[in-house]
Amino acid sequence: MVRGLSGFFIFCLCVAMPPAHAADSLDAVCARIDQAAKTFKGLSADITNTAYTALVDDKNVQTGTIKLLPAKDGTRVLLSFKGGQIVSFAAHRGRVYNPTTNVVDEKDIAPNVVDQYLQLGFGATSAQLRANYDVTYEGTEQIGSQRTSHITLVPKSPETRRDMKQADLWIGENGLAVQQKIVRPDGDYELMTYSHTALGAIPEKDLELKLRPNAKIQKH
Repeated sequence: MVRGLSGFFIFCLCVAMPPAHAADSLDAVCARIDQAAKTFKGLSADITNTAYTALVDDKNVQTGTIKLLPAKDGTRVLLSFKGGQIVSFAAHRGRVYNPTTNVVDEKDIAPNVVDQYLQLGFGATSAQLRANYDVTYEGTEQIGSQRTSHITLVPKSPETRRDMKQADLWIGENGLAVQQKIVRPDGDYELMTYSHTALGAIPEKDLELKLRPNAKIQKH
């Protein structure tokens, strides 16, 4: 999550789905995504984030909460992990705060890159996804106790492909992502699973990154 300052985000389903032609199933998934996009105003959820480093074959698992809100100046996100680390995206700026050391790592991110990541599975229409990615239907899968429709997205933009090889989304019956996987060109990946999701607008003040006095900001 920290390394790519990428984004994120997902939900679950149940029951088995009868086999169907891939194109018909992709159309059905896209219809659910479009229906959800019409009314999406924000969400809060519990998150489990698994970061895999291929070079050392290591997985780092973090749990916490996420709050996400579409805004005029770009999608806003606040991730709070149980270890204390807090990740914020606002106004196309990514910030990672460590309350223990009172240090903030800050990086400006291109607006199109931020929204391409942060809207994956949350608020983007199928037309927006297809404009930026080659989308393939992979079938239905169980995530926990719920059934999901698994789709893969391969970036069309060379700029995006430098940081992301592909994204996998597991879409719930409500048209929102239950799970998201971002695969890097070097084999690293981030797997984000969401539970106890609550939909609805969130006050902007609840997404502010609150710093202790005299926090040190390191810009990258």
